[in-house]
Amino acid sequence: MAKSKILVVDDDPLVCDSLKELLLLEGYAVDTAPDGQVAVTKVKGDHFHLIISDIQMPGLNGMELLKELKGVEPDAPVIFITGHGDIEGAVEAIKQGAYDYVTKPIDDVRLKLTIQRALEQRQLLRSLNDLKKRLKPWDVQTTITFRDPKMAQLLELVHTIADTQATVLITGESGTGKTLLAKYLHEHSDRKDRPFVKISCGALSETLLESELFGHVKGAFTGALRDKRGKFEEAHGGTIFLDDINTASPSLQTKLLRVLQEKCLQRVGGNTDIQVDVRIICATNTSLQEEVAQKKFREDLYYRVNVVGLHIPPLRERLGDIAPLAEHFIRRFNLLHRRRVKGLAKSALQILLRHPWPGNVRELENVMEQAVILSRGDWVVPESLPAFLREKPLSPLPQTENLTLDEALALAERHILQETLERCHWNRQEAAKILGISRTTLFNKMRRFQLFGHRTRGRSPLSQQSPPA
Repeated sequence: MAKSKILVVDDDPLVCDSLKELLLLEGYAVDTAPDGQVAVTKVKGDHFHLIISDIQMPGLNGMELLKELKGVEPDAPVIFITGHGDIEGAVEAIKQGAYDYVTKPIDDVRLKLTIQRALEQRQLLRSLNDLKKRLKPWDVQTTITFRDPKMAQLLELVHTIADTQATVLITGESGTGKTLLAKYLHEHSDRKDRPFVKISCGALSETLLESELFGHVKGAFTGALRDKRGKFEEAHGGTIFLDDINTASPSLQTKLLRVLQEKCLQRVGGNTDIQVDVRIICATNTSLQEEVAQKKFREDLYYRVNVVGLHIPPLRERLGDIAPLAEHFIRRFNLLHRRRVKGLAKSALQILLRHPWPGNVRELENVMEQAVILSRGDWVVPESLPAFLREKPLSPLPQTENLTLDEALALAERHILQETLERCHWNRQEAAKILGISRTTLFNKMRRFQLFGHRTRGRSPLSQQSPPA
């Protein structure tokens, strides 16, 4: 079992040396720091299970160190050392998040017991958080629900790369769930217990964005009244998600390239290199290759951010996900709006399956919230859906009252396959490419839905037969 690692912070070298000797004899791995600033630097470069610190220190004092540690090593309990004359300060430190304090002269027995309890509590909290992750209900912010094979293939790739340090570029139309996929990737990586920090590059001006990402020093610009840590420093040890990376200015692109290459940055207005350990995930709803061709995006940065590419198909290309997503949103909005809608009627599902969903999952979410609010019975029926969906002309469908949900979805899948094949003049290679599946998968689906005999016939509506089980 790995030793618990403890950092001792005190401006008195005798205190540091004596505590280090004591704790080494107890079997801990120990490092020391002469002041708060050095302590922050060491914590950023390594992981500590517990920090023991003096309160009164020159420069960065104990209370200021505690605030810094919350953003760098939030899981590590902090034990303060204080004199009898500063008990009030130690109590205030506990209110601000410190675990406990010991008074000078230090009682070795009490200190060892306090450390033991702090480490045990840390382990219990970590175990509790892991248990909550396994037991908590479906949450759109942390879990992905799907049924379509395209998403299954995508998530298989996500799990393959999760524990690597590879930079990832997520592409897809607006509303497909790029932020959700980035969070999912982080939570299935070995960085899951570290921060996940997200920021949209298109939401802020260039100056504000650089300050948000890299931080700034006091006096760097009007209004910079104190030093500020940026998002990269906040994400140290974890993951930073840069949405709308295509909107980054040339200046910002240069700075991002340096972070990727050298793992360090400088705050705005500063000249000190700050080392950062972050995994970068970027996202865009446009083609970065086209941006590179138009000289709007650096080619070297493109290859740096696109080490692994993840493309989320639009919702209209993964019809199998519409029903489970709709059912999830019904459950969520039942809780939010105190409704008791049981689910989605098949007649309403037929309408959802024929809509092109230009707004993707975000649009479906909005539609289902309205449907839950307007539903007067136990089920979401066509009348519960927005008028723009109900008023669209629909092609004839077979009677599906006696079909299961899976059978109704299979009918829609067969319809999409046949329409695509007819549009491609039954060229399987071209149809497979459009559908995003292999020729073998297309062949198997054609055999399942008995589509081989349709090539010589005119276009026909959906088969009146139920698909094979």
